[in-house]
Amino acid sequence: MAGFEAPTPLKKHLLDSHTTTEDVGRIAAAAGVKVLVLSHFVPGDDPEVTDEDWTRDVKKNYTGRIVVAKDLMELKLPV
Repeated sequence: MAGFEAPTPLKKHLLDSHTTTEDVGRIAAAAGVKVLVLSHFVPGDDPEVTDEDWTRDVKKNYTGRIVVAKDLMELKLPV
């Protein structure tokens, strides 16, 4: 196929073993999640990627509260 470039092993792993943000929103909505915490980002340390970038596709299917986790962030759970 002209112009087709096979994914690198890392890219293949990421695509095969991680959930897209759009699917995360769909799953959270179907499960009735009240607060969705996003974590384990790839790339995780790129200052060019904003919280809005991470949540944009989630919001296509999920309307609840979204928290974009940061390293060392602590969240209090309701008791």
